[in-house]
Amino acid sequence: MQPELAVDPLDLLLARHELELFQFKQLTGPEQARTQLRMRAHYHSNPWAFLSDNVFTLDQVSQNNPVKPYPSYLEYLEFLTAVWLKHKYVVVPKSRRMFCSWNFISLYLHDTIFNPGRLNGFVSKKEDDSGELVSRAEFIYNHIPEWRIPKALLPPILNGKMSKQPPTLSFESINSKIQGYPQGSDQLRQFTFSGLLFDEWAFWELAQKSYSSAKPTLDGGGRLTGISSRSPGFLKKIVFDRIDSQDLTFREVPPVPVKTPLEGVEVWKNPGNKFVVVDLHYSANPAKRSKAWRDEIKNSMPIRDYMMEYEKSWQTYEGKPVYEDFQKAIHTTKETIEPEPGLPLLLGFDFGLTPACLLGQLVGNQLRILEEFIEADGSILKLAPVIWKHLRVNYEPWASNADESIISFVDPAGFQRAQTDAKTCAGILRQENFKKIIPGPVNWEARRQAVENFLVRLTKQGPGLLISDKHCPILVEGFMGGYQYPSKAIEIEPAKIAPLKNKFSHVADALQYLCAGAAAKQKQYTGQSIPTPSYQQG
Repeated sequence: MQPELAVDPLDLLLARHELELFQFKQLTGPEQARTQLRMRAHYHSNPWAFLSDNVFTLDQVSQNNPVKPYPSYLEYLEFLTAVWLKHKYVVVPKSRRMFCSWNFISLYLHDTIFNPGRLNGFVSKKEDDSGELVSRAEFIYNHIPEWRIPKALLPPILNGKMSKQPPTLSFESINSKIQGYPQGSDQLRQFTFSGLLFDEWAFWELAQKSYSSAKPTLDGGGRLTGISSRSPGFLKKIVFDRIDSQDLTFREVPPVPVKTPLEGVEVWKNPGNKFVVVDLHYSANPAKRSKAWRDEIKNSMPIRDYMMEYEKSWQTYEGKPVYEDFQKAIHTTKETIEPEPGLPLLLGFDFGLTPACLLGQLVGNQLRILEEFIEADGSILKLAPVIWKHLRVNYEPWASNADESIISFVDPAGFQRAQTDAKTCAGILRQENFKKIIPGPVNWEARRQAVENFLVRLTKQGPGLLISDKHCPILVEGFMGGYQYPSKAIEIEPAKIAPLKNKFSHVADALQYLCAGAAAKQKQYTGQSIPTPSYQQG
């Protein structure tokens, strides 16, 4: 008996499109026109059919076939569509890459082009992000097959117009449009919306203020759809109907019994805020149910990020180490790490009243931390000459060519003048012969992620981050738990949840600047052209 061959569902969708196109081309004259009119009426009244037959999406991860038909074979997408059509307030906490943004963008586009007088808003963290959502709607509308819904039969498509500032896809003949907005308390309150799509809502600093200003604009029948992977913050309060909670430490338990209509899908309706919650796990997609798929994803990213991006974790960080992926047996060595001749020395500096410095090297893709320097009672004025003297004695080949061989990545605040005099910390370093000085990122989350990226990396040389335990005792102790989040964090905005300031935080900050700088040296940009699909037979 021959083994049964697996068939890609996307190939089946493309084959169906080609067969239907072939059948349609056999029609002529009035029969063809009547068929087109029936199709228009059918798609007007049936959004799911519109998505299944007319929506093409852009998968930029796929280099060979980025333009793909809407995957209507995924049962959970049909369920999400049915929930959206029935309920005005829907929130979807989800795993990554579940096609939710494309799904709801398509539904809002359908609502906009088939109904007059619509104002639908796409809201994201920044206007550029919301503009990208509107651009997706434009992409879908541009790729509606002409043979299915000719533009002459659907005037809004014929007259659609895209503008970038502000990002807007407008259909002037029926006074309908989709517009992108950034988060904020004032951006939405002046409008009356037909619907709002909040994308990656959990990661907004102004999540609560955005919701509070948007809610009155929907009174009278508007809809609000929120989708996001999980992160501690205001969205957690929405999901578990605890909008008045003073902190985020409540149990993650739905307020009513949960229904499980499909594998990987849990649903409930909150009695307080009236949101229907669709908790969407990656196992809703049959292609993502295997242990091999899960292990591949899990091993490719930090465990904290994996738990929030893919599993059902709403970590609140309280009292936890900042870097849970650190393993002393893997990321440290008891031996002295000797510098590699010919490679520059990389230094990370944190300033303040307890300045710290880390000395490292990037060898291939591995970042090695050779030594730490901390001035517990002083300033950079006291620490800088100590470090330079150490370099002159122990790293003379590098110190003698400091302009090229020693690169310092520093706290960007070090370029600001002190109120008491005109000196800057960067200027003090230059006076001590540290010539090549580069400011690090201002955003703490970007710095944290830079460290994580080295922690989880596996290179030909070994772990992505290797630390000398002998010469970096405070740094290692911080990794082991000293560098941690507060035991009681009541901030509701994730961007404000930061680690404790203690003896470990200064050298940890120095490492963040160093990792961000080292990563910038490796970064390369690649571009790809996106082809337009052909609907012609053959």
